[in-house]
Amino acid sequence: MTRPPVDLNIEQRGTDAARSIHLSGRLDAHQVPAFLGAAQPLAPHTTLDLAGVTFMDSSGLAALVKLVRSAREQAASVEIVNVQDAVRLAMEITGLYAALPIRTA
Repeated sequence: MTRPPVDLNIEQRGTDAARSIHLSGRLDAHQVPAFLGAAQPLAPHTTLDLAGVTFMDSSGLAALVKLVRSAREQAASVEIVNVQDAVRLAMEITGLYAALPIRTA
């Protein structure tokens, strides 16, 4: 029996120059298209707040990498904040925690 996908809630705040994107829920293969669609076009500075993300699979991790690469290509910046333990563990296991622009408290 398969479980239905849990929604990802996406809230955006800020201006065209600096925007913050607040995520809550699961960032998995079902939710990646909505996440990437909401993040584009990138502001010159984007803060991605993962405080409410309870689960992230490899598709979600790949989406973060894609977003960071896209920012670099556009001469923009992305900063990831408030990474929760379960998501941090997935990032550490894959080696992405050290590679992504994560701001710790």
